[in-house]
Amino acid sequence: MTGPNAAGRKYVPRPTGLNAEFYEAASGGALHLQRCSDCGRFRHPPRYYCAACGSGTYDWAQSDGQGLLFSWTVTHRAYDWGWADDLPYATGVVDIAEGVRVVGALEHVAPEELAIGLPVRAHLAPVEEGFVFISFRPR
Repeated sequence: MTGPNAAGRKYVPRPTGLNAEFYEAASGGALHLQRCSDCGRFRHPPRYYCAACGSGTYDWAQSDGQGLLFSWTVTHRAYDWGWADDLPYATGVVDIAEGVRVVGALEHVAPEELAIGLPVRAHLAPVEEGFVFISFRPR
């Protein structure tokens, strides 16, 4: 499905380029992060060159997805009607242990229980070939 909500379904993007590589690596159900092959620094979102050393070589390293909640927002009004049944829902920015920040849904936690530093772990749910929804749950 492309474009805005069709027939009540949630919009599913069709990633391209490095984003497609990121989601392909995640399609097995585990978070993978781009890592510089020369200096070993992790980077997210994926990019063609390392900000630390300028190298254009990289690989994808599996992460256990553990991190700490850095920030969040709670949505009370759906932009895409495919999400209306989930209202209110929270989206968070998580400091992953490898030193990058990843954005995803926050699940199994009430909005009033959210707090900076909340320990969470990534959960990946394949939606369609080439895309997974990323969420975080308290550990």
